[in-house]
Amino acid sequence: MSATRTMGISVTDVDTEQKLPLGFCYRQPASSDDFGEKHWVYVFNDGSADFAAGSIVIRDPSAATASSPNGTMYGCEVADASSPTPAMLVVGVAQHAIAQGSYGFVQSKGRATVQCGTADITADTAITSGGSSAGDAIDFADGAEECVIGHSLEAQASDNSTFTAYINCPGA
Repeated sequence: MSATRTMGISVTDVDTEQKLPLGFCYRQPASSDDFGEKHWVYVFNDGSADFAAGSIVIRDPSAATASSPNGTMYGCEVADASSPTPAMLVVGVAQHAIAQGSYGFVQSKGRATVQCGTADITADTAITSGGSSAGDAIDFADGAEECVIGHSLEAQASDNSTFTAYINCPGA
C-alpha cells in the first residue's frame, strides 16, 4: 500500500500550503529490511533555515505556547549546534529538503539517514543532537542521557556527511 492512497500526499511532498493537520502521523509498513515500521510526522518549517536531508528537527518553543490561539506543537526548526536538545523536543529527522515556510514530513522512527558535523560518529553508539552545526548529530556523551534520539548503525568519519541510524524521537 502506498502513502499516497492512504493520505492523499506522499511523505516526500513539500508545499507552502498546508495539506494535512500538523502533527499528522503516517506509519509506513515494515519492509523486507527487517527494521520495522517507519513513522513520519507532518510539520511546518517556521525556523530561519531550510531543513536539509538528515537534519535533526525540533519544536520551535515560540510556536508551542498555550496562550497563542494559533500555537502549535509542530512548528519546527533545526536543532541547535553544540548543545544537545532534550529528546522530548525532537520531532524527527528530515529525510529530504523542506524549505523555510513550507510543510512536509520528517521521520520520527525507524531506519533513517542522519547528518553529522565535524565530530566522528561511532558505529553501534547512541546519538544525540548538538553537533558542530545546526541539525547535526553527535555520539552520546555521559550527562546527556535525556537527549538520546537514536542508535548509529554505521561509523562516519567524513565531516558534514550523513550516516544510517535507527531513530526513535519521543517528541513526535
